[in-house]
Amino acid sequence: MRPARRERPVPTHPLTTPDPATLRWVIPDGLLPFAGAVASAPPALQALLDDGTLAAVQVAPGAVLTLLADGRAWADEGARVRTALVEALGSPRAWRPAGRASAVGPDEALRTAAREIAGGRVGAFARGHGGSLEVRSVRDGVVEVAMEGACHDCAAAAITMHARFEHLLRRRCPWLVEVREAS
Repeated sequence: MRPARRERPVPTHPLTTPDPATLRWVIPDGLLPFAGAVASAPPALQALLDDGTLAAVQVAPGAVLTLLADGRAWADEGARVRTALVEALGSPRAWRPAGRASAVGPDEALRTAAREIAGGRVGAFARGHGGSLEVRSVRDGVVEVAMEGACHDCAAAAITMHARFEHLLRRRCPWLVEVREAS
């Protein structure tokens, strides 16, 4: 007899936001197919909305934002919210968007991740050398970036674009087809 296969939980970690009542939970890109307010969530997370622990839940590409209700504190509720969220993320098809939410397909998730990476440490690396890396377009899994400033025509720009930028992007979005320089 084979032992029951145990599902691995969806990786997530919280980040603070300017609003102390809101945490941004980073999740795998493309896991949830919409962005916007959540009308209903899988049972464990929905229970926290129903009992007044959470005031709202919102989905963004690569993240879920949870807003604690007034009078609640993350020190008291954080573990419960994390447990409920991880359980809910195991059932991505059970999430229901509110009326104004928008569909997020693979290219939209890829675009968001590419812009975050270009605006983060890879972009800072390029700026530190007098250049920049700008995401120009995303279509059918292909990301076009412009290497500008001191990066334009620099021999090391290809290393920055592929070994740094593409590597990080592929880890977040395995459906990436290719990264190429914009013409």
